[in-house]
Amino acid sequence: MSSPIIKQLINSSSVWQASSQSHTCPTLSTGYRVLDQQLHYGGWPQGKLSEILLPHHGVGEIRLLLPLLYRLIQQNAHICWINPPYPLYMPALLQQHIAPEKQIMVQTTQHVDTIWAAQQALASQECSGVFIWLSQQTTNKQLRKLSLATKAGHCWGIVFRQQQFTEQPSPSALRLKLSTSQHQQLIEIIKQPGGWSGQKAKLNLFPEKIYWRALAVNQWPVVTNNSEVKAEVTEQQSIHTTVYKTQKTHKDGHTASDKSATQVIPDSLHTEQHAKQHAEQSALTDTPSPQFRFYH
Repeated sequence: MSSPIIKQLINSSSVWQASSQSHTCPTLSTGYRVLDQQLHYGGWPQGKLSEILLPHHGVGEIRLLLPLLYRLIQQNAHICWINPPYPLYMPALLQQHIAPEKQIMVQTTQHVDTIWAAQQALASQECSGVFIWLSQQTTNKQLRKLSLATKAGHCWGIVFRQQQFTEQPSPSALRLKLSTSQHQQLIEIIKQPGGWSGQKAKLNLFPEKIYWRALAVNQWPVVTNNSEVKAEVTEQQSIHTTVYKTQKTHKDGHTASDKSATQVIPDSLHTEQHAKQHAEQSALTDTPSPQFRFYH
């Protein structure tokens, strides 16, 4: 007959038993059905630290979190970003209906300050989500502190680390390895609460890639002389000025000579203006660059 202490441990939600699925964990869907199906609890666990292992920045980690960000914003709480590698591009978040005024940005210079700031945000119960980019100096003891703070704050805490730490033990409840494979993103579950690990899921985080076209090498811009570039810019500026003045005169005086003057703009300049407008529109519609558009 087992002792009362053993029974208490067995009934504890902190102890996982492979033969039992009675324990539940509050989660939010990842927004990707194929990934939810591989996760034992069907989403990002609340009150448990999650860890995303990256080969480098910009492989789709923000895209992966977009559905979660949208759901967290609905809770009318703040989202805290600690030490992101690049400033966040707020128009792209706004385009995804993620309110910029709910975002808190924290930048630290010392590693110990990063851990302290993360602990305060996670345990504050004022932030529904806290996303932390950690340095290589992070120890398991510090990860344990973040895990306990996540539990105390009942929030969603996610840390980003390099893939070189994949084989090292971690107190994080959920560990995902994100990489690219044949123009898709591959998610591998290294560890998860309540279930086995080793599952893999392929996601298409950048569906607009089919519209990207690479320029041939002979079409790459080459700058041979700075003075030539300055002269070209000056010439284009003068054309802009001339056209503006003639168009203004044409609007007021309706002269035939003004109309012909507006045709001085070369086709290459029209192309440049169109490309600039297209780039601005792409930024607002979240068309990512190799470093995704969510980073500015």
